[in-house]
Amino acid sequence: MELMKQDIETAIADRLNRTIDALMPAIIDIRRQLHRHPELSGQERETAAMVATRCRDLGLEVRERIGGYGVLATLTVDDTLPWLAFRADMDALPIHESGPSSDYSSQVDGISHSCGHDAHTAILLGSIHAVTQLKDQLRHNIAFVFQPAEETCVGAAAMLGEKLFGDIKPEQIYALHVYPYLPAGSIGIREGAMCAAADMFDVEIKGRGGHAARPHECTDVVLIAAQIIQALHHIVGRKVNPLHPAVLTIGQIHGGHAGNVIPESVSLSGTIRSLHPEVHEEIRTRMDHIIRQTAEAWGATATFTLRQATPVLINDSNILHHATGIFEQFIPDVNMIEIQEPSMGGEDFAEFLHDIPGCLFRLGTGGGPETRYPLHHPNFDIEESSMRSGVAAFTALALQ
Repeated sequence: MELMKQDIETAIADRLNRTIDALMPAIIDIRRQLHRHPELSGQERETAAMVATRCRDLGLEVRERIGGYGVLATLTVDDTLPWLAFRADMDALPIHESGPSSDYSSQVDGISHSCGHDAHTAILLGSIHAVTQLKDQLRHNIAFVFQPAEETCVGAAAMLGEKLFGDIKPEQIYALHVYPYLPAGSIGIREGAMCAAADMFDVEIKGRGGHAARPHECTDVVLIAAQIIQALHHIVGRKVNPLHPAVLTIGQIHGGHAGNVIPESVSLSGTIRSLHPEVHEEIRTRMDHIIRQTAEAWGATATFTLRQATPVLINDSNILHHATGIFEQFIPDVNMIEIQEPSMGGEDFAEFLHDIPGCLFRLGTGGGPETRYPLHHPNFDIEESSMRSGVAAFTALALQ
């Protein structure tokens, strides 16, 4: 009996791998199409339309415009069976692509898929193609989630806020994210915390403008902004336990019209990241005090707007062990690598994990030097053959 079971599993694995091999040229073509036509967070209209059309063509039931341009495609095998869910994000970044020109380079000035969400969408669409061809082996109904606005960390919450799953209650949910620091085609796994909590913040400082030659008549908001920035960066070093990782970064600052004019206002924006709720709250509190008191000390006013974006992403240990067992069974040739440290990057897939046990994997996409640029780099690209492992992983999990 055991031998018969092994023979059946081997036959299914062989069929899975043949199916995916045949689909890979189409999956690469989808990724390149998306890469040429990136759309920013909240503007994924054409991407979502393409996804919806392809899912309908494969016989899935489709809901559109969930939490913006979100798409839910469902494959129902039997109403009595339990549900699994898979998620991919679709949005691009306001980054001008500056890598070597190719036939799939971004055709939209100032916007590119510098975080690999084009690959995520192509992988999930490829998985749908594979799963529909292996439908006779399914023991679950499957929900495929195509999420907008991950980069702004609002898409997952928006979809859930609009009753994404309705009466469906997925027992498990899975996602992956490309990772240039792992060898192409490998899968990175980690128990517990995988990604940090992330907040975004905005600060506006208002004073009294005037002539640069008469600063005593002005309230110099540029100088005040500089002092605030310096002080904020000391929070992590002097007010956070050094054993608790945290990051505070200011990525934007705007103000002024000319070199000889002191402006009336300066604005700055940034993000804070941590892996511990108490650390996060300490940083928030200190920021508020520093910004307000520094501005007041120089006769200015300041507003501090905090947007709590996404919580810590924690992989469910039981689901992760279950998933790795399935990988070993169905895709044993895929190299699994244990990731030793969590990422300080935020990932709003964490919103789904509030109510549904699941996990996020890393998909190694680093081949040669041209595919080892970090996420959000203007030269970011992937080794496209690595997508095969992503499709295989999702399809194997669907066949569990």
